[in-house]
Amino acid sequence: MTRSELLNDLEQSLTRLVDGMLVDKGRSIEFLTRLDRLDDIAIDMARGINADARLAGFFADNTPWLLDEDLTTAQKGRAGTLFAEITDLLAARTDEEGLKLGREAEEWSRAMGGRPLRLVLRATREEASLSDRFHALLRREAEEVNMLLAEREHLMTCLDDVLSSAELKRDRMHHHLAASLIYFLKMEGYKVEPYVRRLRRITEILEKEKPC
Repeated sequence: MTRSELLNDLEQSLTRLVDGMLVDKGRSIEFLTRLDRLDDIAIDMARGINADARLAGFFADNTPWLLDEDLTTAQKGRAGTLFAEITDLLAARTDEEGLKLGREAEEWSRAMGGRPLRLVLRATREEASLSDRFHALLRREAEEVNMLLAEREHLMTCLDDVLSSAELKRDRMHHHLAASLIYFLKMEGYKVEPYVRRLRRITEILEKEKPC
């Protein structure tokens, strides 16, 4: 093989490698985009906002994606956990639409390997409800970190992603997870001051948007 042929072969190999990396990156971005849509639906449902039409639309638009064999175990687990949460949020519904959406969410939760979020606690009804919400929050955070670590190499990178999500979504889960990661990394000796400043800005925004 001549030097020219060798260089040409190397160039083609590098091109295939880069193309493959771009495809994987594209799939990852597509997954996060779809997951963000589902996460937004779950957040609104938890806030008491009716999201029936959006959830039905998500099922209609994303069935081929949900059946994609290229989804990683971590991605399936994250989606499955969201479906489990949505199933839990729909559990009290007795109307036809609520029951239908609940069944579909539960089926996808099982298919994707989601874990049920319901807990049996020895407490008063009010205390159990608060404890359930806290445990559900921690489980969602754990699944979020697991999914991010499947795509990232370090918690610092995960923290940056979580803060970006908190800035965009302005939801309590990402805000709490960011604070937890910052505290843990600080205990481990990492310099987290820039992240603390970002978190403070997000906190100020959330405080201003809090209902009076």
